[in-house]
Amino acid sequence: MYSPVLTLAARRGWIPSARLLIVALSLAVALVSAVAAPALAHTDLESTTPADGASVGEPVDEVTLTFTLPVTQLGDGVSLEGPEGGVPLEVSAAREGVEWTAEPREPLEAGTYTGEWTVAAEDGHPLSGDFTFTVRTDGVSDGVATSEGQPTPGSDGETDDGSTTSASEESEDSEEESRSAIAEWVTRLASAAALWGGLVAAGALVLGTWVLTGRDRVDRPVVARVMRRSAVLVLLALVVRVMARAVLVSQGEPTAAVSAEAIGASLTGTTRWVLGLQALGAVLVLAGARPRLQWAWLAGAGLLVLGAGHILAGHSNTVEPRWLVLTADIAHLVAAAVWVGGVVTLGVLLRHRRRHGRPLDAAILGARYSVVAAASVAVVGIAGVILTLTILDRFDQLWETTWGLLLLGKVAVVAVVGAIGAYNHLRLVPSLANTTEPEGHDGSDRLRRSTTFETVLMAGVVLLTAWLVAAAVGV
Repeated sequence: MYSPVLTLAARRGWIPSARLLIVALSLAVALVSAVAAPALAHTDLESTTPADGASVGEPVDEVTLTFTLPVTQLGDGVSLEGPEGGVPLEVSAAREGVEWTAEPREPLEAGTYTGEWTVAAEDGHPLSGDFTFTVRTDGVSDGVATSEGQPTPGSDGETDDGSTTSASEESEDSEEESRSAIAEWVTRLASAAALWGGLVAAGALVLGTWVLTGRDRVDRPVVARVMRRSAVLVLLALVVRVMARAVLVSQGEPTAAVSAEAIGASLTGTTRWVLGLQALGAVLVLAGARPRLQWAWLAGAGLLVLGAGHILAGHSNTVEPRWLVLTADIAHLVAAAVWVGGVVTLGVLLRHRRRHGRPLDAAILGARYSVVAAASVAVVGIAGVILTLTILDRFDQLWETTWGLLLLGKVAVVAVVGAIGAYNHLRLVPSLANTTEPEGHDGSDRLRRSTTFETVLMAGVVLLTAWLVAAAVGV
């Protein structure tokens, strides 16, 4: 059927963009529909380890609480009273808030312990309860029922009713744990991909509006294409994250990935706002990613919405003082976007110019961008220090916890990237500006290769950041 609109779009080369927009809108509608679905399951404590009423024959180094749906910590979250009074605990979350671990500083020795937990369901409703277990010194563990009435095997493989745990049941439990672990990895990888897409889109917008001037404006279609592809990446990553989260919350059940009921049950409270804002922001970026600058405001608005979704998922929601942490988090995100996205887009531009036989003008681009990048690096460093000091309870958590080690790893990679950027800014770009060699000489190629290497390292930084956002500080 003849369509004047499609004909005009084909003549002007809009068809690829139109297809991308249709795909993105479809993904966004599907995601928002899933996010809007009501949670049909009831939030409750599913089990504890050690189980309520259990008798354990060896020191206990951690207490685990598993809930039917994700919860958030209220106050201390978990407290424990032993023979000598209160037990200091490090409380942390795993599996998207479904599982909580309370780790004492020293293993729990012989005696009776009473635990109390206080959490909030994702609709904000407060929940609380208690449990008791006994640590013995004779090395004998008694099988008891968990909080949901399921038998827990003792050290001899028997339950409290004398029956034994079958090998098939143990195999099923192992498979469930494996599927849950895979789902958690997929969830975090999808979060990293969404974060990467947002950072690249933001940096591309800054580069296209502030750095490209004069004859460089011919590259704005390339920048717009980078933004569109980044927005589509965000939407695809969000869909994957929704499906993986449903599997994770449903205790590793693979069919939950395509179950509307399971997806709705996993997207409650803050989570639906996080994913909904990111999806809406990505669609706005896709709609505003055009070569003409009059549409830049729409892409900018989308990036603001997308960034709000990312910040809502971070530690700034739980750490005091909120105003300071929130300000530092916003500054950190904006500066990282300018730095990361700018480097990625600069590398794309240089490769595009080389592939089409155009002058690289590497010195001009590098000089303009290096000023913006240097300011961004400074802001990233300052904001990162502020966030670290406010989030950590103790300085030794930097090397005694997984979260701290991840942070140190991220700092090390950022330092390498910063050193490369400093070399480019102080040595390579000035040498390009002063050289009389023709375009395409070795210096320009070095800058192009440098941006590629920086991109790879920055991808690692973003991956570590996604793990840090999802991980608890205490472990």
